[in-house]
Amino acid sequence: MAINLAEKYSTKVAERFSIGSRTDKYAGHDYEFSGVKTIKVYSIDTVPTTDYTRSGTSRFGELTELGDTVQEMTLTQDKGFTFSIDAGNASEQFNIKHANACLKREIDEVVTPEIDKYRFAKWVAADGILTATDGSLTKSNIVEKIFNGAAAMSDAKVPLGSRVLFIPELEFVKFKLSDIVTGTDGIGAENLRRGYKGTIDGMDVVTVPSSLFPEGVNFIIKYKGATVDPMKLKNYRVHKNPMGVDGDVVEGRYIYDSFVLATKAKGIYVSKVSESDSE
Repeated sequence: MAINLAEKYSTKVAERFSIGSRTDKYAGHDYEFSGVKTIKVYSIDTVPTTDYTRSGTSRFGELTELGDTVQEMTLTQDKGFTFSIDAGNASEQFNIKHANACLKREIDEVVTPEIDKYRFAKWVAADGILTATDGSLTKSNIVEKIFNGAAAMSDAKVPLGSRVLFIPELEFVKFKLSDIVTGTDGIGAENLRRGYKGTIDGMDVVTVPSSLFPEGVNFIIKYKGATVDPMKLKNYRVHKNPMGVDGDVVEGRYIYDSFVLATKAKGIYVSKVSESDSE
C-alpha cells in the first residue's frame, strides 16, 4: 500500500530586503504638472554693465530689450503593472498572498528603486553640470575630492544650504575609514532607513546601493532646487472579484520624470572614474 507523506509549508512569508527612496527628500518639487504633460519654464536674461557717460542720450549705455530663455519639459515616463491573486490559489496557499501587502511589496521592491535609478541617471547626464574625473577613490583622497566638489559648487555661486552628497555604499566605507566623518550622533531610525549618514562640509550624506547608481560615477553632490522631479500621477488599486476573475486584481500606474534646470545646472557636481564617463 502506498504511503503519501504530507507536505507542510510555513504560513510565514520570507520577505526580500527593500529600502526607502534615496532621492525623494532631495528631489525638486517646485513646479506643478497637474493637468498637463508639458510645462515651459522661463528664465530672465541679464545685461552687462558699462561705463556711465555724462553726456549724450545714451548715458547708461545702449538700450536693449531684456531677453528671456524658455526650457520645455515633457513627461516621458508612464509606467504600469498588474497581477492577480486567484481565490482558489490563495486558499490552497494558506492565504499568504494578501493584495494590499503584495501591492506594498511591489512599490517597495520595484517602483521606488526604479524611480531613484532613473533620477540619478538623468541628473548626471544633464548639460551644464559640474564634473570632475577623479579616477577610483581611496580612503586617502575621498574626502579631499568631496571637498573639491563642494568648493567648485560654491565657486559657481550655488547656495551652501540644501546640498546633499549621494555616495555608493562601498565608497562610503572608504569615506568612514578616512577618520574625518562627523555628525552622525543622534540620527533617527527613519533617517538611517533612508540612507542618511550625517553631514560633512554642511552637506547631508546619503548612501545609495551601487545597483541604483550610474556606472562609473564616484559620487554626486546635488543642490535640491537644481532639478524638477515631478510625480504627476500615482494610482494604485485593488479590485475585489472583478468581472472574469475570482479573486483580487492589483493595478498600478505612475507618471513621472526628472529634469535639470538649465539655469541651475551647476547645482549638480559629479565625480567620475574616467574621462570616457564624462562624455
